Amino acid sequence: MLTTCDVYRSFMVLAIASTGACGSSDPSDDRFAAVADAVRKDLATSNATAASVAVWLDGEVVYVGGFGHADPQGTAAPDDRTEFMIGSDTKKLTAIQMLREVAQGKTSLDARVGDLLPELHMALAPEFEDTTVRQLLSHQSGIMDGTENTATTTDAALASFAYGEFAASYYALSPPGQFFNYSNPNYSIAGLIEERLEGRPWADIVEHDVFAPLGMTRTVARKAEVDGNRALGRGPTVTGTAIQPVSFDDTWESAFVRPAGLVWSTPGDQMRLAAFLVDGNPAVLDDAARRELSTSQVALYPELTVGYGMGLFVDRGVSLGGAFYDVPVWYHGGNTNTHTSTFYVLPEQRFAISILSNGYGDNFTATVVAAMVALADLPAPSTPPVHPFDPSKLDGLTGTYVDPHGLGDIVVTRQGDALAVTIPALDATGDSYQHALTAVTTRLWLATIGGAPVEVSFLDGPEGTEYLRTRSVVAVRARPGAAAPAQP
Repeated sequence: MLTTCDVYRSFMVLAIASTGACGSSDPSDDRFAAVADAVRKDLATSNATAASVAVWLDGEVVYVGGFGHADPQGTAAPDDRTEFMIGSDTKKLTAIQMLREVAQGKTSLDARVGDLLPELHMALAPEFEDTTVRQLLSHQSGIMDGTENTATTTDAALASFAYGEFAASYYALSPPGQFFNYSNPNYSIAGLIEERLEGRPWADIVEHDVFAPLGMTRTVARKAEVDGNRALGRGPTVTGTAIQPVSFDDTWESAFVRPAGLVWSTPGDQMRLAAFLVDGNPAVLDDAARRELSTSQVALYPELTVGYGMGLFVDRGVSLGGAFYDVPVWYHGGNTNTHTSTFYVLPEQRFAISILSNGYGDNFTATVVAAMVALADLPAPSTPPVHPFDPSKLDGLTGTYVDPHGLGDIVVTRQGDALAVTIPALDATGDSYQHALTAVTTRLWLATIGGAPVEVSFLDGPEGTEYLRTRSVVAVRARPGAAAPAQP
C-alpha cells in the first residue's frame, strides 16, 4: 500500500530514505536524473505537451514528476492531481470488479454471456452468446474489435448501444475460445454484465467498489466528473489526421466504451492500483481472486511466452538495453484519440511505473527502460527465450486463406525461407502493402499494410482448421472443394 511518502514534486525527484521516512528532493541523484532525462526526451518526440510520471518501489512512491505543460497557454506543469485519460488501462479495473462479482457468488467465470444478458441477440455472431466471462476478460470471444463512434454521455447508452448497433452489426472473427484476439467490446459487455448484476450504472459501481477502497481519489469514470485540473489532449482532427489540441468539450466520451477505456486518473492513483496488484487488499479481493488478474489465461502468439491475464499482459521476462532479465513482468497501456497511458509492474522487484501523457500514440518506452535499470533490483542478465524458426515447416503454412468479412482471399506463398502474401482485394483498390513478410518465429510474421506493421499469426484450430490472424482480420485456410464462407 502507499504511504505518507506519496507526494509530488513537479520537475523534481523524491528520494526515499532507508528508514522509510520521506527524504528530501535530490535532483542530483543519478538514478532519478536518468529517469527525468528520459522523460524529457520521450516527451520531446511525442504528440504530447505534458507527461506525469510515478514510480512505486517496495511499498512507496520513490519518484514522481510533472513535465511540460498541461494547459493550452503552455504555462502550467501537471501536478499530482492533474487527470489524464488512461485508455485501455481501464480494463484491469473492469476485470477487478467482475472478479468481485464472482467472489460474491453473483456469477462465475464459466457463466455464458447469453445467460447473463438474455436480451442480447447477436444477428451476425450468434456464437458470441456462448462466450464465457473468463473468455471476455481474456479476449477470447472472437468478436470483431470496434467502438461507438458517436459521443454519448448518459449511463443508459451502454445498454442501448449493446442491444442496438452492437447486436445488429458486429460479426465474429472466430468462434469463442479459439485463441486470443484483442477486442474492446469484450470489456464493454463485461461492464454491461456488471450493471446487470449490481443494478447500478457501471461508473458508480467502479467508483464506489474499486476506486474508493483503493484510495484512488483522483480517478473518475465520467467526463462530467473531471474537474479543471486536467491535461487537455492532442490528437487527430475529426476530418483529417493532423495532430492538434482538442478542447475538453470535444474530447470523446462513450458510455459503451467506458468499461474498456475511458476512465480518467493520475499516475499516483495508478500506483495505488499497482500496489493492490502486488500486495493485495482484502477489502477489494481476496488473494486467490487477485492472482487471476496476473495469471496468463491465453497465449498471445504461437511459440512465444507472452500471455494475457485479465486486463494485464504477462510475460516471463523483460529485455532492457539488449539484456534479458528472467523476471515476471505485468503490463498494459492505453490509447485514446487524445491521451496515452503506460503501465508496467515487476512484481518480484516490487517495482511499478505509470506514465500518463496528453498525446495520441505517445511512446515512453525509453523512460520505462531507464526507470527499471536505475531503480529496480534486477538479477543478473540471462539467456533470452528462443524465437523458434524452422524453414521445413513453411510449406505447411502456404495456401489460400479466406476472410469472409472484407478482404476475401489472402494467398500465402513461400519464397525461399520466407513467406509472402498476395491480397487481390487490396490490389483492386490500389491500397499499398508489401508482399514479403518478415519472420519473428515460424508462425509469427510481420506484414506492412499502408505503411504500418501488422502482426500475422498462423494458428491451428479444432478439427484441422487453420487460421491466419491479425487483430482486425481472421481468415481460414480454404480446403480443396470446400464452399466459400458466407458473406455477412
